[in-house]
Order: sequence, then structure tokens, then C-alpha cells
Amino acid sequence: MKRAVIAVVLALAALALLVSLALESRSLPVETHVAQYTIAGDLERINADFRALVDTLKSSWEEQTPPGEGARALLARVSSQPQQLPASLFTMQGSASQEARLAGSHETFLSAVTGATSLAGELISDQTAYAAAVSFLRESGAAVIQALRDAGLDRQAADTFQLVVGTLDFAGQNASVRGSDLERLLVTLGRDQRVDAMPGDFAVLLSSVSTILKSKPLIESKLNQLVGTPVGDHAQALSTAAQDMYTVAVTRIEQARLMLAVYAVVLLLAVGFIALRLHGSYREINRANADLAALNESLEQRVAARTQELSGTLADLKESQVQLVQAEKMSSLGQLVAGISHEINTPLLYLANNAELIRERLEPLRDFISTCVNAFSIKSEDFADRAEYQAKFVAALRDVKVCLRDNELDAAIEEIQDLTRDSIAGLGELTEMAQSLKDFSRLDRAPIASFDVNAGLDKTLLIAKNIVKHKATVTKHYGEIPEIECSPSQINQVFLNIITNAAQAIEKTGEIVITTKLYDADRVAIRIADTGCGIPEENLSRIRDPFFTTKEVGTGTGLGLSIVDEIIRSHHGELQVESVVGKGSAFTVILPIKRPGSMEQSPADDELPELKEAV
Repeated sequence: MKRAVIAVVLALAALALLVSLALESRSLPVETHVAQYTIAGDLERINADFRALVDTLKSSWEEQTPPGEGARALLARVSSQPQQLPASLFTMQGSASQEARLAGSHETFLSAVTGATSLAGELISDQTAYAAAVSFLRESGAAVIQALRDAGLDRQAADTFQLVVGTLDFAGQNASVRGSDLERLLVTLGRDQRVDAMPGDFAVLLSSVSTILKSKPLIESKLNQLVGTPVGDHAQALSTAAQDMYTVAVTRIEQARLMLAVYAVVLLLAVGFIALRLHGSYREINRANADLAALNESLEQRVAARTQELSGTLADLKESQVQLVQAEKMSSLGQLVAGISHEINTPLLYLANNAELIRERLEPLRDFISTCVNAFSIKSEDFADRAEYQAKFVAALRDVKVCLRDNELDAAIEEIQDLTRDSIAGLGELTEMAQSLKDFSRLDRAPIASFDVNAGLDKTLLIAKNIVKHKATVTKHYGEIPEIECSPSQINQVFLNIITNAAQAIEKTGEIVITTKLYDADRVAIRIADTGCGIPEENLSRIRDPFFTTKEVGTGTGLGLSIVDEIIRSHHGELQVESVVGKGSAFTVILPIKRPGSMEQSPADDELPELKEAV
């Protein structure tokens, strides 16, 4: 057993290793290989587009022109390209540190590109507004100044001219004017109420100057920040991390394939070794099978002979068991034979007396019939003289009348009728007694049949009448119970044994109470209680044992209650015993209404195991 368990464990371990190596040796998806060879170019294109975007923004800033649609197209391309990197490259499996490095490089690269594109978008917007303000000053500044002069605002026109020229100088790359001076001049013009009444272009001019003064330092700061964003470094780091992860994955697959090849060779050698061992074992098994076949043939012959012997023994045992039960039954009848003989002799004597009286009463009736026959045999043709015929016939009728009066035939016939009725009643008692004895003494091979419990009790009381009537009065409390399915002769034996024991337990006179009722929906209960001496407590547990008896030698076999208990159990019933010393005992038999299981099998065929062992 231990070797088998070890073999199974080793086989499972080998299978698990094989599956693991097979999984490890699977090739990387084609898209992973393609992604590895294209990611460097993709990252380089992203970096090139980013550099072009930076250069475009720097050029537009230096020339003070709007970045234009080219810058926006570069920005859209740089923003969208990181999302188009192949996802399969970032799902390769490796060590935890390598996976963390690749994930970190990817996240850092995406963060750098996102920040740079956001900053570039702001610069495009700011530079566009800034270039528009410079363009307005260049193109519309002279017209606004002339309008001020035409309005007689020469000093304001001079200040405006100074503001426009200084702002344009400030907007250049090498400004000689300070922004603070321009801001003071801008505040001064903004406070002049006469200027407020000027046309709308003057307000636009002041707004453009304010935009230039505020935006220039911010644009320069953002542009420097954008130039310093290390998008290319992050792209290179991501490319290196992806290359390292790819190299490790390919190396691991190659190692797994090498180990799988070695493992396959080892398995083939192991299979070859096992095949050799199995071949040797197969030859040994063939030899063993041949030996077993010879042994089986002889063993089958011995088993067949032994089975035949046991079958005969079992049949003898069954027959002995039936005969033993029958012997106990006949033993019970033997104890009642004197009383039964008396019960039979009484009606027989009565019948003999009635027959003698009937014979005596039939003599006058025969004489009367003879007289009547003689009278009615007289025929008129036998007489020549009619008067002689009439005289003869009248005399014959007179003899009939005298015979009828002298013999009191009416009373004789009535007495014969009474004697006949009494004889028929006596014959009924004898027939009932004979049927009861026949039902009781039948061998216990009777088939299952419907049985009236109350009628069975009456028949049993009739058999036990002689022994019961001198000891106890019988009180019946029969309930309305259905017929049950059982072996009637065996149940009658149960009743006779219990009633006989009840009568024998009463020393002088007492009472036997028999009660029948429904125990529950599926069972009936028969309770036989007596007012006898009772059973000591130490004997209650032994009364069902075979051959246990408290009677004197020769008066009991000790099999009565043992057989009763086994019969009840073979009927799937139950025997309950209650007893109080000095007050009496009560035996309750509980039987099913419908017999469980096969209805065709006789209880006698349900072996009585405890009794069989005792025999």
C-alpha cells in the first residue's frame, strides 16, 4: 500500500513538472516579437516629434509669430503616439524586479509625455495671444496715436507713442526698456479720463500692451521648462527596460525547452525501464495465473461438494427447527389434552343420549305410519259390495285415529325436533373444537393470510377452556380492529402459550383480561393480563431465552416464550412484558396490519436465528 502511494505521488509530481515545463517553453506571441522590434522606432519618432514641437515653439517665439497649425499637428501626434505603443510588450512575465522596472519606466514616460504635451498646449495658446498683441501694436499703433493728436491730446499721444515703441522693444529678444517703466506709463494713461472717451481701438491697444507685459516672462518660463523636459531620456529608459524584459523572457523559454528535452529523454529511459520490468512481471503473472487456474479448478470442485453438503445440512436444520416448534406446540396441546377430551366427551354423550331418545320416539311414529299405509291401501275394486268397502275403510280410519291419540304423536314430533336442534348445536361445538385443533396443530409452513385477531383469540380460549375455567374468569375487551396479514397458526400458538402461562401463574382463582385495540395507524395491540404471581425482576430479562423455565422438570420445555418472541419478531412485531410480583403480569403483542416486504414468504421461512443457534 505504501509503495502504491509513493508511486502515485511520484507520477503526479512528474506530470506536474512536465506540464510546468511545457507551459514555460511556449513561444512568445508574434505580436510581442513585432512590438520589440518596433518599439525603439516608435519611441524615437515620439522623441523626434517632441523635439520638432519644441523647435517650432522656440522659432515662433523668437519671430513673434503664432505657432500655427503645424505646431498643433505635432502636439496631437505626440499626445496620441504613447497610447499606441503595443500593450503585449508590457504584459511579458519576468522577475518581480524586472516587471516593476518596466512598469515604472512606462509610467514615467507616459507621465513625462503627458506633462510636456499639456505644457506645449498652454504655450501654443499663450504664444498665439502674445503674437496677436504684438501684431496689433505694429499695425494699429500709429493710427491710434494719430487719432489722439487729431483729438487735441498731444501729450497723451506722445505718451502713447512712447508706450507703443517701448512695448515693441520690450517684446524683442534683446529688450532695452524695463517692463516696470512701461507698466507705470500704462497706469498713467489708464487713469486719464479724457482718454476713456477715445474710440475702442485705444482700449485694445492698452489691453495688448498689458498682455505683452504679463505673458512674456510666463512664456519664457514655460518654454524653458518644456525644453528641459527629458522625454528622450525617459523614452530611452523605457526602450532599455523593454529590451531587457524581452531578452529575459526569450532566455527563460530557451532554458525551459532545453530542460523539457532533457526531461523527455529521462522519461523515455524511465518508460523503457518500466516496460522491461512489466514484461518480466507479465511473465511471472502468466505463470501465477496458470497455477491459480489449476487451484481454482480444484477449489471449485471442493466448494461445489461443500456447498451441496451445507445445503443438505441447512435443509435438515430448517426441518429440525420446524419440527421443534411443532413439538413445543404439541407439548402445549398435550398439557391441555385431558381438558380437551372432557370438552369433546360432554357433547358426544349428549349427542348419544339425544340419538337414543330420538330412536325411542320414532317407534310410535313408525307404527302410525304403518297403520296409515294399511288404511290407505284399501281399494274399492277389491270389494264387490260398496257397503263392505266403506265399512272396512271407516274401521281403518278409526284405527289411525286411535293410534294417533294413544301414542301422542304431536308431542313426540315436537320432542324429536328439540332433540335434533340440540344435537346440531352439539355437533357445531365439536366442529368448532376440531377446526381450532386443526388450525393450531398445523405445521408452521402455512402461507400468509388475512387473520381476524378477535376470532383467533376466541378459538384459542376454546382450546384452553378446560385449564382456564378452573383458574380464572376471562374478561374480553375487543376493539374494532382490521384483519392483519400473518401466519394464523403461528399467531394462534402465540395466544395459546401466553393464555396458558397466564392460567398457570394463577395459584387459586383470578382473572384474565384480554384487550385488543389499534396501537397506531399501522399496528394492532393484543394485551393479555393476569392476576397471577408475577415474574421476579431478575427473571424478566431471561424469560425469552431458549430452554429457560421456572417450572418443575417435566412440566415445561422452556421454549414457549422463546418461540413466542421469535414468531412475533418474524412478523415484524414486538412483545412487551410488564410484571409485578404478587399482582400479576401483562403481555402486549404488537403486530403490523400490513406485513412489510414480500407477502408471499412464510414467517416459518424467516429463520428463527436465536432458536436455531440454541438448537
